[in-house]
Amino acid sequence: MRTTAYTTPLLLSLAAGALAVGPASPPGKAKVTRVDNFKWTNPFTSSLAESFSASCSSAKTFAATEYTLHDLFNPQPKGLLNWAESLKRIFTGRPFPGDWEGKDPHQYGRHLLKMKYSDVPIAVREWIENEEMNAGEGKGLFAVYPKQDSASHRINEPVAFKEGEIDRAGDEGKVAIFAPGAVYDILPLWVAEDSDCQDTLLDLSKYTQGAADGAVVSWTTDHTDPDMRSNKRDMVFTIKAEVLEAKPAAGKSVAEEAKEETSETAAEGKAVEETAEAKDEL
Repeated sequence: MRTTAYTTPLLLSLAAGALAVGPASPPGKAKVTRVDNFKWTNPFTSSLAESFSASCSSAKTFAATEYTLHDLFNPQPKGLLNWAESLKRIFTGRPFPGDWEGKDPHQYGRHLLKMKYSDVPIAVREWIENEEMNAGEGKGLFAVYPKQDSASHRINEPVAFKEGEIDRAGDEGKVAIFAPGAVYDILPLWVAEDSDCQDTLLDLSKYTQGAADGAVVSWTTDHTDPDMRSNKRDMVFTIKAEVLEAKPAAGKSVAEEAKEETSETAAEGKAVEETAEAKDEL
């Protein structure tokens, strides 16, 4: 998926200015566009409901804190200062996966989420770690860091994952920072655990844009906005996934039924004629 690069002169100037005198005043909002080639759309439409039902459904809500790029060099809880320098290195020049629903507010309007790593579902954590260790397409979408020890603590490097069993007890001391658009390629993984269709939702090969019998569809069905005017960053987002099952074909039209009745009548008439001919021959 080709996406818009994080790098902009604005981001670089923001970083330089913030280091010297604190965050600069944001300019006017840029026009919101859609990230290039963002392939996902909301599947839960009326047309889907007409042709498919859900053989299994799972939805979960997650807590996070949400920031804009303008908050990058603000201290916690209003910003991401503790990780800012490292985030700048990781995200600069990398594709921007988009905001919610693949939108791109550009410049200061772009958002980042921060979650406790232990609150990220285990299937998602394993996916992140595998992508990082094997330089997969998802490498760099999620930046995983140690938590800050204090307000002045600067974390310069993300967690380096290594092959072998990972000590999950250590996840309590980590955070994940990512753009909202990073979740869309792996949405079913977020809601698979403890569902009635866990194995199916964990199989991303079944996750598709289009509706089909046995396919998995998913979307972010809700996300709240933090109360930034009160300097709060708390928010929640909800993800829903369904395993589709094609509905039985709709009732036949009157014309189709009439055609079938005509064919059946003709067949019966032919059978009667053949029986009569057979009796004559005897």
